[in-house]
Amino acid sequence: MSRWLIIFLASLLIVLGARYGTFSPIPKAVFSDCETPVNENKLQGLWELDRIANYEAFHEGLGQDSGFLSLLEVYAYPFVLERSQLYRIEQCGAEIALSVNYLRTWLVAQAEIEEPNIQMEMKDFSTELKETLEETFEEVLTDVKEALAIETKPETNKALKFLRQSDNLNISAELFFSEEEIKIFGTLNGKNYQEKIYYDTGELVREIAFVDSSLGSTDFIYRRYP
Repeated sequence: MSRWLIIFLASLLIVLGARYGTFSPIPKAVFSDCETPVNENKLQGLWELDRIANYEAFHEGLGQDSGFLSLLEVYAYPFVLERSQLYRIEQCGAEIALSVNYLRTWLVAQAEIEEPNIQMEMKDFSTELKETLEETFEEVLTDVKEALAIETKPETNKALKFLRQSDNLNISAELFFSEEEIKIFGTLNGKNYQEKIYYDTGELVREIAFVDSSLGSTDFIYRRYP
């Protein structure tokens, strides 16, 4: 057996070992029975991690111990995560759900959002005109009631509700959503952080920064899952 064949087989075993050694089945979709579909945006769907930029900042932000083992993690974790991590974004009506795995552990959370882009059925012009006229008459009849009693819009609960997480993870956060971007502000194991999720030229980017970090932000960059 030649030296190059041995090197090839060893490399293949390392890659496959990282892939299948950290494999965990993706949980069932949170909104699998959604009855209020929304118009799809570029953020929705299933993504797989392609690469990580500046993982050291994320590692430092979590307050990991220094030393040789810590240095080894800075190089080993990105290698393993880039071959195992999936990220899923779902939306149903006025709710959004996020699912992500760290090795074999899944983190699943959901939150309420404002002004969801509800999917509307297409109607012909005559039907739409008729409904518009009916709505106009109804508005006229209810003008007085609306003037006398203004109903307050319920406040949106932006707090993330965690449906599944690791026992070793202490996290709380609030989510703010638009069609083009998701922003999350919270604490992770006692550290304040902010996260921005956006679409950039065919890729999904999760930009995570800890407030007191001296190394800047970490970018987790995903591509569409096949």
